[in-house]
Amino acid sequence: MGPPGVVRIALADVLWPLDPSRARGRDEITLARALFATPLRTDPATGRLRPGLCTSWSSSRGGRSWRFSCTHAGAIAQELRRAHLFASARIEARHGNTVSVSSSEPAPAAPYVLTEVAAAPPGVPGPFRLVSASPARVVLERRGLRLVVRRLEPETALRLFRAGQLDEAPVPLGDLQASLRDSRLRPDVRIRRLLAVDLAACEPGGALARLPALRGVYDDTADRADYQALVPELEAPPAESLAEPRSGAKIARAAALAANRARKRIASLPQVAVRFARPADPDLAYGASLLVAAWRDIGLGPFFGKGRPDATFERVLAPYPLRAALRAAVGRRIIIPVAWALDARLVSRRLAGWREDELGAVDYVRVRPRASSRSR
Repeated sequence: MGPPGVVRIALADVLWPLDPSRARGRDEITLARALFATPLRTDPATGRLRPGLCTSWSSSRGGRSWRFSCTHAGAIAQELRRAHLFASARIEARHGNTVSVSSSEPAPAAPYVLTEVAAAPPGVPGPFRLVSASPARVVLERRGLRLVVRRLEPETALRLFRAGQLDEAPVPLGDLQASLRDSRLRPDVRIRRLLAVDLAACEPGGALARLPALRGVYDDTADRADYQALVPELEAPPAESLAEPRSGAKIARAAALAANRARKRIASLPQVAVRFARPADPDLAYGASLLVAAWRDIGLGPFFGKGRPDATFERVLAPYPLRAALRAAVGRRIIIPVAWALDARLVSRRLAGWREDELGAVDYVRVRPRASSRSR
């Protein structure tokens, strides 16, 4: 059981300062969406657009101009400009309740851009009211429902969840399959594949960007199978590209043949030391260490070091639920995709209505703690 009317949430990362334009990653964005109101929203089940601060929208000039009917139109227009969500568009607030976006090129995804948490004007009341905040603990409230959000290491959060002191916690790296086998935890485990990819991004002017033949060998020999087994623990597929992942024996065999051919080319390549930046996120750092070690084992020259990196390892999360948004988030960068990302959560059975969308966001307005719950 837990305290009535309270949802106790552990996040590995808490947004600080509380600025929606600074939210990065699943945890920070989830907190920002509870605190700030976006102009539009998406349905977590279908991804379709839903009203937010804006209630209707229309386009003209072949999608080059958009008009949104909104409350707080001036604040929304100011935030869209501040966050640079429409790089080359003219954004104006008109007649007190209309936001207009005009660009020289068609912008068919403009309404979806207004669902991004960065589009939320920070001075406008959101779904929940802020009660108190610090870098380690944020308390929000709405109509008798209180969210207590704590920044905790996943291992600590797991221990507190087992003790019934948390209602939601991340599954620590390497513990997913064990949690699924644990009869006490198995009903609490929620797994969602995200519209996100873990990848190596080649820095402009770096060795991998300058040497396409070398980059091709890195791409073909990336140990995606080992990464899949040890990071998403076989719950998310490897990523050969940003297209919908494919599976099957033929795909696996083609990848194995490509890797064998690439290994034979290593001796003919220039001996180049490729510096990787070590990710700050511990899960990504672990995944990157697996890849770098595997590349070194076959005779390539990657290493982690200070100074200007040749490549970074990161997770790119789509800002709104369209596959085109993921491609737009990557932009023109040269990348080596490694694996699709997933989110694994422990969610207490005392919570009703908990649901995560493919961006990892939870609509806590719909969550209700039950009056009582059986103990584990």
